[in-house]
Amino acid sequence: INPEFAFKVVILGDSGVGKTSLVKYEIKNSFISENDSTIIFEHSFKNFSIMGKNVRLQIWDTCGKEMYRSSVQNFYRSALCIFVVFSLESLDSFNQVNQWIEEIKENNTEDYILVLVGNKSDLTQPRKVGREVIEEYCKNNSIENYFEASAKNGDNVHEIFKAVVKQLFIKFALPIINENQEKRNEEKELSFNKKFFNQNVMGCYKNCCYNQ
Repeated sequence: INPEFAFKVVILGDSGVGKTSLVKYEIKNSFISENDSTIIFEHSFKNFSIMGKNVRLQIWDTCGKEMYRSSVQNFYRSALCIFVVFSLESLDSFNQVNQWIEEIKENNTEDYILVLVGNKSDLTQPRKVGREVIEEYCKNNSIENYFEASAKNGDNVHEIFKAVVKQLFIKFALPIINENQEKRNEEKELSFNKKFFNQNVMGCYKNCCYNQ
């Protein structure tokens, strides 16, 4: 299926937070553990149908290791949506969220959608990052899109991507569709007016000639 719209999505976050597992669960609908770290980046895509339109997410899963940070920045400069993922069992990964967001602001000049994801919600042990702390951080930093998910049991994974696709479509695709529709309506109106004008002018011309 050829997509009518394609959106670049980049997944950021520290190494080991489950970025790759999130992406692979969305694509393959099954849990695949991250035995090996992503080498700089991995690219995949998934098609969606939104309001009768075919939409493709181009998903760039990146490596979270410090040594690759400068290289990774090249991949999210033109992204229209950026995920920042942390682990609910790692306070360190949550503390790094702000650094990731600052890097995004410095390197991406696009009007993008930011999504914060707390992964590993399936924990049997008490979570290390409290919900109140996360809510306070989101409030102070005007982050509207925060989700918790489990790439292990799939909890909320598909729902997150569906919500993101809908937001992307409304923000970036719908204005184009509406603009094109307005242009088509204007063209139809001009065509109708031209036809109406020609019919009346010719009719008037014939009547005038006949009366003479």
